[in-house]
Parts: sequence; C-alpha cells; structure tokens
Amino acid sequence: MKTTFKILFFLLVPMLSFAQNTYYLEGKLGKSVIFMEISEYDNNYLEGNYFYEKSLKDIRLNGKFKEQSYNLYFGNDYEETDFEEKFELTKVNSDFIGQWKNKAGKNITVTLKKIDFSKYPKFDFDEETDRNLDVIKVHYIRFSRDSITTYKNQEMIWFTEKHCATPFFRLGNTFSEETRNILNPILEKKHIEMTLNQLSCSSPFSYNTGGGIEYNITITYLDTNLLGYHVFLSYYCGGAHPDFGGEGNIIDLHSGKQYEIDEILAFDKSVTPYDHENFMQFSDYRTNFFGPKIFELVNQNEKFKTPTDEEDYCDYNDLSIWTFPQWNFTELGIEFTPTFARVIRSCETSFLIPFSMLLEYKNATFPYDFKTN
Repeated sequence: MKTTFKILFFLLVPMLSFAQNTYYLEGKLGKSVIFMEISEYDNNYLEGNYFYEKSLKDIRLNGKFKEQSYNLYFGNDYEETDFEEKFELTKVNSDFIGQWKNKAGKNITVTLKKIDFSKYPKFDFDEETDRNLDVIKVHYIRFSRDSITTYKNQEMIWFTEKHCATPFFRLGNTFSEETRNILNPILEKKHIEMTLNQLSCSSPFSYNTGGGIEYNITITYLDTNLLGYHVFLSYYCGGAHPDFGGEGNIIDLHSGKQYEIDEILAFDKSVTPYDHENFMQFSDYRTNFFGPKIFELVNQNEKFKTPTDEEDYCDYNDLSIWTFPQWNFTELGIEFTPTFARVIRSCETSFLIPFSMLLEYKNATFPYDFKTN
C-alpha cells in the first residue's frame, strides 16, 4: 500500500461531496489550447480546473452557477473584484462559450466543447480515481535523458520531464535486454504518475510552479533478483503548511512484481496485503501483530523512554505510530519510519532493523532470502 502517494493525491484534490454533474472540455482561450473540468455541487457551487496544452500545469477554480451562466475564479472564491482570473461562461447544450478576464481588465474569448476521449490513449492508473484530464496530460508528457549514474557497477539512466521538475530513472545497458524490457515500462509508469502529481500541485489561490513537489530518489538495494529504491518528497501545494513523506519500493527483476511489506514480512498467519475489500482484516493484523512487533524489534536497540517534557511530542512508545509506518528495503535491512500526525511530522525518523533480526519473520511466500552477512 503506497500510502505516501495516496495521501498526496488527496491533498492535491479537494475533498467535497459528490458532484451532481461534471463537464470535461477542450477548446481555445484566445489562440491557446486549453482543457477544463467543471463540476457542479449543491447550492450552485462550482469547482473547476484547467490547464494549457503548452504547460499542463493545473490552475484550480471555484465559483457559482445559475441556470446557464457559469462564473469561475482563480485567486478568490467568487468575488467580483478581488481575483487573479475569471471565466464568465454560458452553457449552450454541452458546449461553453464566454470570456476570460484578469484583474488588469484584459478580456479574451473562450470556446469549449466536450472532450472526445477516444482520441487519447488510455492510461492504467494504479488507483481508481476521477482523474480524466490526466489522460490528456499523459498524451503530452515528454521525458528526456539527463544523466547516467552507477550503483553496484550497474547503469541507472536519469530522465527529466519537459513541463515540470520530476526526475526519475530507468535501467541502463549493463542490465540484460530482458530485464530492461520488464522493468523500464514499470519505471516509466512510475515517472508518469509522479509527473501527474507534480502537474496537479496547485490550489485555487496559488499557481502551479512545476516544482511544488521536491523529489529525492535513492537506489537502496540491488542484487540479481531485486531492485529497491526510495522516493522522498517534500511538497507545498497551497494550504496552511508544507509537508513531506517517503515511500519504499522493491521490484522483482525477473517478473516486475512490486512487493508490499506484508508480502515480505509476516508476524502472524492472519497477514494479508492491503485490499479495500479486506481492509478490516488488514487493519486488525497491522494493529495487533505488525505494529507491536516492529516496535519490539526497533526498541531492542533504541530503548525508547516515554517523554516527560510537555513540549516533547515524539513518543515512540505509542504503538499506533508503528501500525502503518513508511518502510524502505536497503542493503543492511529494512528501515521503518513511524507515522506521526502532520503537526508533529518532525518526529519522523527512520530506524533500521537488520535482516538478521527479520529472518524468522520472512513471509513464506516471499521467494528470496534475506542477506544476513
């Protein structure tokens, strides 16, 4: 369960009641090609989002509608005077026509029609989400080779994306053609998903800079069977505070399978990977077995003490912070980072459990041995 990017996605997409109607539109703002999404909610509230074909960066909108008249604003919820941009649109059947205005008084004609999604290739998102406009963005994403590094004498080729700051890697020619053919499409898909998050990093009150998410990718493990890497991201996409988080990944070089931590470790026979249909069983296992055991193994070396200072909120003896930790598969063992509430995120730090301590808990279905030397 990749919690980091799930959490990030929900931060980027405002949580509202279900839309009554949603329109996916493409057209022109003056001479520029744009794509827009408009959703209608109760009380005639509107939420919108649009981006230019040339930049792909989301510009989020709020507004109101009455009958066929739709007003959407960037920079203010729906004030007539204090806004950065405003769309004044009229709905004509399934199309929209009108004007774009900015606070300086500039007016540009806007014409929009329903998107024909059959023109664009489908993209297999890992999560089922209402991100229809991301299908359009995938069509325009462009990667270019940036540099080559080595890890254990194996080439890692790094790529950047044309529209935003999103670095990521592919396997180089020191890997077999068969391995590259299996892994590189998976790594490219990951790069696309990271890019889409970056392009969505905006709010109704701040423009997307293309760098709101700062990605730091580290290769953490490699042998003849497995590739491990870690993604750390710090981000500010509008709102009260910036945030950060990490995500570990381990991939089978022969099959491309990406293992979850519960497929690697099993502290009880009730172990089960995350699935929305068995969430209660998953949650019970994590609460009753996984979290307590991870804490026990870490605490053998750390000997945590309960804080006595009222200003010290970093209580590592709280078992709940170990229930859904971040994890990272490394050459020396598996690092676990307990999860704290956002207001005390600074408490988060990683703790290594060596493979020698995890050997007896290796999931019987995990096909590879742990390094214990």
